[in-house]
Amino acid sequence: QTMTDYGAQYAVLVAKHACGFHMAPTKIRFPLNPSGQLVPYTYSIDYSPMKGRDVLGEFIASCEKKHIRTGFYYTVVSNNWFNVQSGYIQNTTLQPGQVNITQETYQNIVLQQLTEIWTKYGTLEEIWFDGGYTTEMEAPITALLAELQSQAIAFNGYGVSPNPARWIGTEMGVAPDPNWSTGTTNDGGDPDSSVFCPAECDTTLQEHDRWFWGVNATLRPLSELIQVYHETVGRNCILMLDLTPDRTGLIPPSYARRYKELGDFIRSCYGTSISPTEYITHDDSDIHILLFDSFPVTVDRSVIQEDQTQGQVIRAYTVDIQLANTTHTDQWMTVAQGTSIGNKKIDVWSAGPQLINAIRLNITKSVDTPVIKAFTVHLCN
Repeated sequence: QTMTDYGAQYAVLVAKHACGFHMAPTKIRFPLNPSGQLVPYTYSIDYSPMKGRDVLGEFIASCEKKHIRTGFYYTVVSNNWFNVQSGYIQNTTLQPGQVNITQETYQNIVLQQLTEIWTKYGTLEEIWFDGGYTTEMEAPITALLAELQSQAIAFNGYGVSPNPARWIGTEMGVAPDPNWSTGTTNDGGDPDSSVFCPAECDTTLQEHDRWFWGVNATLRPLSELIQVYHETVGRNCILMLDLTPDRTGLIPPSYARRYKELGDFIRSCYGTSISPTEYITHDDSDIHILLFDSFPVTVDRSVIQEDQTQGQVIRAYTVDIQLANTTHTDQWMTVAQGTSIGNKKIDVWSAGPQLINAIRLNITKSVDTPVIKAFTVHLCN
């Protein structure tokens, strides 16, 4: 319900984080080093007080009720139970509770567990490779992904998936401007890259970059979360906002309220737009004009969406308005300008609310014929 209140389109559950604890039932058995004794993967839900529960399956079923698409996070490069860092068994003294295995055994365990979670729970929207993968694992993961979940978005998946998403380089909920849909580096991308790899902005509801629920942890204020929305979604980035249950397994009421407050703002501000009396396109889709002939309207921001089916092609644009008191129809005032549009560009006008008769999107530079999916105006309190 919290996901629905926030407005999430899909959700990614952490199946295994860096500690190595596996949230799903697993049938994996592996040899210890150096004895070769076969043992089960005991650092998992089947060896916890929740034995018999399939949290991943319950998550999928719950999301399906609300028509929320699903995915899984499984870090390939970290497993503290096996003393693995950066994808490799460390040559250090084991700490109490850690298990000694070989590098080959670890890689086999990863592939077997990925096979389990990629086959048992249906079609996945996104798969998270937090920290990426090692060179040795690239080929087997590529083959496995192509066989079992070829349609999934793969976060940090450039090299193993045809549908990669890249990290933006920070977990604070802010994307660079411009932020391009192409490029593979952990930043604002590269407009000249041939690799379509949109950015994903992951960030937290709790303050101070805290992901796991904490006693007396403080929440980011609504005003800051609204800024996060504008500086991620509004800058051509997928916003991945964490959802952390407390020790009861539920979302704390104060957290649920904050998610809903953010969702309410997004719906009230961007759920509908102010409809023009006429939509005009000129010059091979380079100019888009919204006319409000019947009566002037007050607006304070514009939203542009580029159809990227054939790639991101727009390189520069301006947004110009015609004020209601303008006496000449060729008199325009620029209220926003930028370079990258991509999936969505939100421009909140520094000039504030304006009473207008018309607004114009002028695409001043592109590398192919631009296709605009949507151009809308809004007034948000």
